[in-house]
Amino acid sequence: MATKTEKKNLIRQYIIDSAKAYSEKLAGKTFLYVYKNEFFEVSFPSDHFLHLTGVETSLDKKNFYRKAKKKQLTNQQFYFSARYPYANARKKLPCLMRLSDLTTDVVCILKDLHTQSIVYKLSVTNLEFTLGLVEDEDDKGNKRSKYLLPMSLRVNDKSVENSDDGEVVDFIFSKSASDLKYNELLVCDSEKKLIESVRMLIDDKLIAEIDNKE
Repeated sequence: MATKTEKKNLIRQYIIDSAKAYSEKLAGKTFLYVYKNEFFEVSFPSDHFLHLTGVETSLDKKNFYRKAKKKQLTNQQFYFSARYPYANARKKLPCLMRLSDLTTDVVCILKDLHTQSIVYKLSVTNLEFTLGLVEDEDDKGNKRSKYLLPMSLRVNDKSVENSDDGEVVDFIFSKSASDLKYNELLVCDSEKKLIESVRMLIDDKLIAEIDNKE
């Protein structure tokens, strides 16, 4: 059986590896999900990484992510609790390392995912793990941007059964947060047409490529 130190070392390495993947594949980008006649945009800010790890820390959210990304996070800077047990982190972190799968593979969009503490109006799942999304709001509930933000990573918890509805994604686009329009197509259902309401969000060259495939 693994010792307490060995367990901590394992989780620390998972956090560091996950921060590296988050930094390289998600942070600094935005993603556009299109399904049926609906769409939404997702951003992955640095201060939301901690929410997804399943551990507690005395560090502030941005500093936790910064230290993990730089491989400076120590075993003393995070801990487990009744609310965030070791077993939960051990289950979540391998999926957190693969979080970008939810931007590059065909996924399901879940509506009104009910959990014990919150109802996520929109979530993204590959049926193995699910990302619960929330509005980008300040402490007073004022909307700061149009983007949805990651808040909860759930693994094998019957998310589909606990949701009111679900749809398979038709398109996923990405862009650098500094770009005005989406310029990379990550997922495409060749049998679906791009809805008019999102065409203005996408680079003209990419629009032309998509139209030519139809």
